[in-house]
Amino acid sequence: MPSKKKGEFIVERSYVDDQRIIEPEKLELGGVDMSGRWGVLILPRTIEDFDHTLYEEVKQHPRGKNIHKCWQCGNCTAACPVAEENPLFNPRYLIHITRLGYRLELQKFGKYVYFCSSCGRCSEACPKGVDPSGVMEAIGTVLRRHAL
Repeated sequence: MPSKKKGEFIVERSYVDDQRIIEPEKLELGGVDMSGRWGVLILPRTIEDFDHTLYEEVKQHPRGKNIHKCWQCGNCTAACPVAEENPLFNPRYLIHITRLGYRLELQKFGKYVYFCSSCGRCSEACPKGVDPSGVMEAIGTVLRRHAL
């Protein structure tokens, strides 16, 4: 039985666009009825918009020079008072998508780099000396340069 709202049982709704959720009324695979919840498909993400020049520009910025040291531990986000109040501000994720050069995600979430208060708690918590606060500034500079 299809759900009333497309993909309503998917826990992390905010991470899955409705266009990627397919709930066929009748689905049979290899002679097995896969209708209902079993039939919900989330189309794979195909990333075609990598732009490594964004990452290279952030690395060239004086405050972004250590971005390559980040190992995605999440200490920066855990220590951040802004992230505690606004979960959409996530320094770990912003660094991650910048390193990937994932242009679409940067267009979607890049505005959150400006939420950084530059308090430095993230930089104190970083075991690799990345200075996430400075990296947020560098990412913001590069995003403005590219009008993202």
